[in-house]
Amino acid sequence: MTNFKVLLLLCASMAVVVTSTNAAPPDTFALWQRGALRGANVMLAQCTVEDLRGLRGWGANLAEIPVLNVYSPVAPYEFKPENLAKLDQAVEAAEQAGLYVALTCREGPGRPDFERSHEIWRDAEAQEAYAKMWQEIASHYRGRASIVGYDLMCEPHPDDDASRPLGDWNALAQKITTAIRSVDQRTPILINSIGWAYPKQFAVLRPTGDTRTVYTVHFYDPHYYTHQKPGDHVIYPGFHVPGKGTNAWDKVTLESQFDVVRAFQKEYRVPIFVGEFGCARYATGADQWLGDQMDIYEKYRWAWAYWAFREWDVMNIERTADPADKTNHADTPLLRLFKKHFSKDREFFRSQ
Repeated sequence: MTNFKVLLLLCASMAVVVTSTNAAPPDTFALWQRGALRGANVMLAQCTVEDLRGLRGWGANLAEIPVLNVYSPVAPYEFKPENLAKLDQAVEAAEQAGLYVALTCREGPGRPDFERSHEIWRDAEAQEAYAKMWQEIASHYRGRASIVGYDLMCEPHPDDDASRPLGDWNALAQKITTAIRSVDQRTPILINSIGWAYPKQFAVLRPTGDTRTVYTVHFYDPHYYTHQKPGDHVIYPGFHVPGKGTNAWDKVTLESQFDVVRAFQKEYRVPIFVGEFGCARYATGADQWLGDQMDIYEKYRWAWAYWAFREWDVMNIERTADPADKTNHADTPLLRLFKKHFSKDREFFRSQ
């Protein structure tokens, strides 16, 4: 073979390599449609490259990262560039670890404490600032291949304010969607139901009409089981919730809790994301409880992220069923369970 032919072959092989590394990234909305994203909620303190590489090493492909006060939570609701910089650092760490990112707003204008704050439902200026904040975030991250979703508000719960003129979550979600789409038409938007994003409130959730929106449910019901204290000895399957009917909880009961979500999905033909779920690690039957849930999510092709990666001791899957165990282990029954489901992941973020 002549040297010229060898050179041609080398050039051809290099062209193949270049083509493969420059392949177009997948459509992020299609990832949600296929239920191809599985991961964990990760608080900013755990958003280090080392930690996130650990999550990626289990097979996860998604980090759900909180947006915290990119705009001030109290009037005059000014932009806080230092908080956007912290978010940038977390996103960059996830990218280096090979994870996709969903950004979930937990605190912002009118919502200094996502559990207790109700100013967002009473102050028109807070709502304007909240929408403007998301517009700023979307403009900042527009086109960034790792970002697979903007989750507008974690667990909206207007409660008694729902009857107020500003208490309509459907209207506020539409307002924020419009603000985002004025600067970013592609990145998927994620919308929780009210009532802490629990399934039954999908009955009053209304689609915005945006064709790249995913609808988000959280599930910890019933707390009687998932948030039990050590020594309560509530056992799955088979437990009954006092004063809540006679049905024993098993996989059939569990799946029935999502009937309204499934009906919403079928009626509007939209993807569903289970943005939070978890269980006390010491609850008897916790492995079956969580395994049954993930089986249900896979059945309906719902993406999911558990609560939470190295954050709350009670639901830390790296610890054993012993409530006194405060050590993260490389192998536990719950970690093995999640790794089994993470093994279904086939698509991971790769920097271009």
